[in-house]
Amino acid sequence: MIDFVASVTLLVGGLVCVLNFYFSFCRYALHRFRGGSRESYRWKSGIPLVGSLLVTLSIVKFYEVPWILTVALVLIAIDTGGIHWFAGVLIYQNLRRKRVD
Repeated sequence: MIDFVASVTLLVGGLVCVLNFYFSFCRYALHRFRGGSRESYRWKSGIPLVGSLLVTLSIVKFYEVPWILTVALVLIAIDTGGIHWFAGVLIYQNLRRKRVD
């Protein structure tokens, strides 16, 4: 039963991670590739924190399986709704503001 719950947690969290990545990078590129203008694009938001959190919880069960651990870490890395992206953006904006001042 625990394996099933951990698998579902990994699957749902992974889907949210991929969805966040799609909204952040792929969707705009596809819009422009199809001939859409910058002005006609409507930004959509992903689901913050949920994907990375669910995948991290599933790692507790699957950390001994190397390929699942690798997939989980990649999913966490690409999740633009994760806390690590939030912290990275804040640091980047802070450093950029200091260079401009």
